[in-house]
Amino acid sequence: HGNPTSSFLWRDVMPPLAAQFAALIGDQRVTLVLHDWGSASGFHSARLHPQQVRGIAYMAGIVMPLPGWDDRPQKARGVFQGFRSPKGQDLVLKRNLFIEGVLPRSILRKPSDEEMAVHRAPFTRQEDGQPMLNWPRQIPTVGEPPSVVALVQQCADWLSASNVTKLFVNAEPGSILVGAQREFCRSWPNQQETTVPGLHFIQEDSGMAIGQAVAALQSELNSRD
Repeated sequence: HGNPTSSFLWRDVMPPLAAQFAALIGDQRVTLVLHDWGSASGFHSARLHPQQVRGIAYMAGIVMPLPGWDDRPQKARGVFQGFRSPKGQDLVLKRNLFIEGVLPRSILRKPSDEEMAVHRAPFTRQEDGQPMLNWPRQIPTVGEPPSVVALVQQCADWLSASNVTKLFVNAEPGSILVGAQREFCRSWPNQQETTVPGLHFIQEDSGMAIGQAVAALQSELNSRD
């Protein structure tokens, strides 16, 4: 999952999977289901340990370094530039803008008060919000930070060549993974694509459909074994 969410984000994705698939046993290969910063971690792990991976399903992911700020959608550009500026401490730690602003505006429907309470719960103190500030400052943009740019580029190169089975869950209209980034990841080999309604936290809008798509991928992989 991505910043600033938790496993709660997957609550509507799990039922279609739980109905068909049991828990992981022993050293079985896995299908990675990735979102946002979780995609960066998952792609990196898959590149380092491809023998452990059956397939990769990803959505609203980090698929390549961004050459410039113009490559980020205009609606998100200003706020993420703000997070990376000296004002970031005030925006994220004091005003809690990631929770109160970015998160609900990245969902098509309006989150309920009960849902927002769950999202707020880990960040009751200002210091708890430091990861929310660190993560947007690590997004590989305009060559910064160099270490993350290098890692994401290595993953992009690997995914462009790897024949591992992939499922791209495309969000419509989408938010982050759009434009040139979307066309780039669409070029990856051995990849299926499905489109669901959503902006960035698409599990909130299309959890059941995502679960069904991943379940279908798992069934296909099982039929090959």
